[in-house]
Amino acid sequence: MNKHTSPRTHAFVATMPVTVAPPESVAPAEAWHDELIRRVRGEYLEMPGLALTLGQAQRMWNLHRGECERLLGDLVDAGFLACTPLGKFVRADSNRAGA
Repeated sequence: MNKHTSPRTHAFVATMPVTVAPPESVAPAEAWHDELIRRVRGEYLEMPGLALTLGQAQRMWNLHRGECERLLGDLVDAGFLACTPLGKFVRADSNRAGA
């Protein structure tokens, strides 16, 4: 038998210590929501003509319906977004807000 097929040959496996973050360092849900608000604002600023329905926004940002409703609602309440009569979310300062 050669050394590669010997039953006594063992592979060396290096192990790395795993560090688990303590609970106090985990970002709370509000920090995640605030970061998402900043991201969505940024995307609407980069694409001034962006007009998304709730379903499109859910898919674009990979959110559950309730999360997306809260996110868009917060941006409407802040005066950043407006919802058109056709259910599209657009920048409130765009000329499309009433369309």
